[in-house]
Amino acid sequence: MEVESLFKGIAVIIDDEIGKSETSIYKIKKLIEAKNIPVLAYSNIPQLGVVEALTNVSFIILDWEYIGSTVQEDIGEERIMLPGTLHDDIEGKLIDFIKGILSKVFVPTFIFTGRDPVKIVEKLKENDLWSDTHPNRIFIKQKSDLDSEQKLFSAIENWLKEMPSVYVLKEWEKIINQTKNNMFLELYGYSPNWSKIIWEVLKEDSIDNQHEFGDFVTRNFVNRIGEYNFDENCLNSNKDIKQNELAAIIQGERYIKYSKQPLQAYTGDMFKEGKHYYLNIRAQCDLSRPSQSGEYNPMLYCIKGSKLKDKDIVTEDIEVTSEGKLVFNADKAYTLEELVEICKDADKLSVLNNKFRNHRNGIFFNKGELLEKRPNVIVACVAGEKAIKFDLVDIIPMPYNENKEKRIGRLLPPYITRVQQKCSQYIVREGVMPIPVTLFADFNEK
Repeated sequence: MEVESLFKGIAVIIDDEIGKSETSIYKIKKLIEAKNIPVLAYSNIPQLGVVEALTNVSFIILDWEYIGSTVQEDIGEERIMLPGTLHDDIEGKLIDFIKGILSKVFVPTFIFTGRDPVKIVEKLKENDLWSDTHPNRIFIKQKSDLDSEQKLFSAIENWLKEMPSVYVLKEWEKIINQTKNNMFLELYGYSPNWSKIIWEVLKEDSIDNQHEFGDFVTRNFVNRIGEYNFDENCLNSNKDIKQNELAAIIQGERYIKYSKQPLQAYTGDMFKEGKHYYLNIRAQCDLSRPSQSGEYNPMLYCIKGSKLKDKDIVTEDIEVTSEGKLVFNADKAYTLEELVEICKDADKLSVLNNKFRNHRNGIFFNKGELLEKRPNVIVACVAGEKAIKFDLVDIIPMPYNENKEKRIGRLLPPYITRVQQKCSQYIVREGVMPIPVTLFADFNEK
């Protein structure tokens, strides 16, 4: 891992001693600048409004002690200076600033200090900014331990190995920034007015040309992304992953929850009414345009679904073990002696045979895929559910305006594309004569 290459961009240092050449933080600043990383320095804790402007900085370095410094405080249109002796007040401002960073931007944040890191961790815990159960986004180190280039960047590298999310962010940003610059240089080379040209074309074809224009830019960007090169050593983990964490991660990849309603309908929109879900499969080009009268109220083509329970999904096959048991699942197994007794009772035998029948008709999970029956399609990890089964037997027309307030989110490509393909396979079909069962009646005798 080349740590220096991951942090190309502006670094921010907030330390009241940043201008003093004899201090540790000044030397750290010079070590960073020696790697051609520009540094934006603050001697005072900035206002909270500055936080969102730090979204694209490379990393942030904070001090913990600001004795002898001042903190700027806005009161209406006036600005007063608070004395540096008000330590508790300054510490409170710093904690609020850290809270702002952690809640509003995802930027590597370092605390380089002369204080005991243990005491800083205790203060962060008091304010719910530190956890003992999972990796923390704040890296704390004493300034005296970072007095050389090798020590500084080795310490950061070791922290990145413990914080894979931050490492992935920086590695991804490196490629993304290169691609972004190259793409806009290329499009500008075609025509300085390329954005106006595309905007006008899309405006004629969609009610929400804002979204369509953004999609155009995004598609061009994705198609130009270069080769990624992630360090596997930073991504390997022996830690157990909780089931709810796994489900949340998978859902985030394939489904977005609407915090506010979009301007128009989209392919993949999901609606909920009572216990049932409705998934819109109509093509986007038919959903983007208003009617000839100018009204926007397209007809949605939806399939109806309901959530599946764990017991509805078969994850293990029936087997006979070496101990002489017929095992259906972890909760139900029969010994050979029990099977002999069951065969003597018609009612018990019927119950046992039903277990085989239910197993055969179940939904099987195999090698990462849910194997559904022909008239169904199953989508996992959406709308807060482990799995939802949609029926393809009926396509339900639903006017958009009458149902848009029931919309909860959207199934994203390629998952909605798979659903559309499954729907088309089911709808466009011809009836064929069934194969007589007698054709295979004596198959096992030959």
